[in-house]
Amino acid sequence: MSEDYTIRGMTEKVEKASTTFERTNTELKRKYLIWNIDVFNQIARLVSVSKGSFGTGYPFYALDENLEGKLPVIEEQIRYNRQLVRDGEPVQKSIWKCKSCLERNYADMPDLKRICKPCPNVIPELKPRKFINRLPDIDMWLVCEDGKVEKAQQELTRLLDKYKMNTSDKAPFTSIDNVSEIAQMIKNGKFPKIFLPIDSHIIEYSKIKRLLEQVPDELQCAKQAHSRPYLPIWPKSYRKEWQYDDEAYNFIYDYLSAFTDFNFPQELKSSLDESRKRVVSENTPEELYEFLMQSATSANFRRFQSLELEDIFMHRISTWKDAKDTGLSSRVNNDSGDGISRKENRNDSDEERSL
Repeated sequence: MSEDYTIRGMTEKVEKASTTFERTNTELKRKYLIWNIDVFNQIARLVSVSKGSFGTGYPFYALDENLEGKLPVIEEQIRYNRQLVRDGEPVQKSIWKCKSCLERNYADMPDLKRICKPCPNVIPELKPRKFINRLPDIDMWLVCEDGKVEKAQQELTRLLDKYKMNTSDKAPFTSIDNVSEIAQMIKNGKFPKIFLPIDSHIIEYSKIKRLLEQVPDELQCAKQAHSRPYLPIWPKSYRKEWQYDDEAYNFIYDYLSAFTDFNFPQELKSSLDESRKRVVSENTPEELYEFLMQSATSANFRRFQSLELEDIFMHRISTWKDAKDTGLSSRVNNDSGDGISRKENRNDSDEERSL
């Protein structure tokens, strides 16, 4: 991508890619999203210290626990995309000077803030991070053995690179081009052969197990104190370089809205099941929805004001009483070799199954 972009050209390119992807909610898109998730889970199984994986965020909160259902349009995402274009309107004919800086320096940027914050060319409303954040991605977590984060990081990095599954900020302009291509192909009814950006995280077994077990008590404490439920989680996240996030996530939101497990060992699966059984036996669906909204960020709060997402949430928690195995943990094949494939009982074409 050697040509210069005007600010208008850059904002409209990102807006079109993200909005086209959001609006094209076909069965093909659902299968494409599941393909991305399946491949990550197969990669996670190849990490020698892996203890399972799980997904959070989109599309997990928009589908049921079996990743079935009709994808709703997330209007909040479209609103953000439009706002990006509006932010650029006052200077839309100007050249976006950040582009040449990113092309020169991005490989050496462990933190965009270090260079962007003092730069006189940066427009506060159009920081490079904002363009990157408008792109759709998938949040996937690897659970690793205690004390093995660095080993998991090294192996997962190698495997993600091998199978060309990258974060959106590893090569931002390539990511924008890829998402544009993915969105257009799905709109045209064709299955893309490239992955969406992946936002990958690593957390130790004992930490996620403890968090799962703490949720019921935290919700009871919040109910008694009339306070917002909060359990912090600091994963190691795959940005430009692996780093521990400087701000904690509120695990309560992820647990209630989207937490979807894959290949958990029986002990960890039991902790999740027992936690969910307690949560639904000790709280009404309305109380749990209120906890969800209290623990959400402002953007996620607006998102879950959608009746479609509220209905999906209510259906999700209704399945927790029995806490039966959804079959997701057997979604990935049991091959132990360093190969990636999809061997499932779905009528996918050979093109969809291949990498």
